[in-house]
Amino acid sequence: MRPKIKTGYPVVIHDKDSSKTGIVCNADNYEHAGQLDVVYVDPSFKARRTTVVWRATRFEWLDPAAPGINVESDPAMERFVTTVKNGRY
Repeated sequence: MRPKIKTGYPVVIHDKDSSKTGIVCNADNYEHAGQLDVVYVDPSFKARRTTVVWRATRFEWLDPAAPGINVESDPAMERFVTTVKNGRY
């Protein structure tokens, strides 16, 4: 059973070797597709938006090869970028 998620909630994104925490910026596709748009901080401390999907018991990258798009200067994402960069979940 999938957890209840809303915009602004923190989620842990898993892959084979590690995990990252991101902030949900769009949960519109979650109910019917299990997908969320999430803002997270990459290894170079840049905020990126990517899509994650619920698989069995955890959130995983929809496409592990694609790191997402840079949202550092996107005014619509400013709230999420600030939250994820400050680590205030």
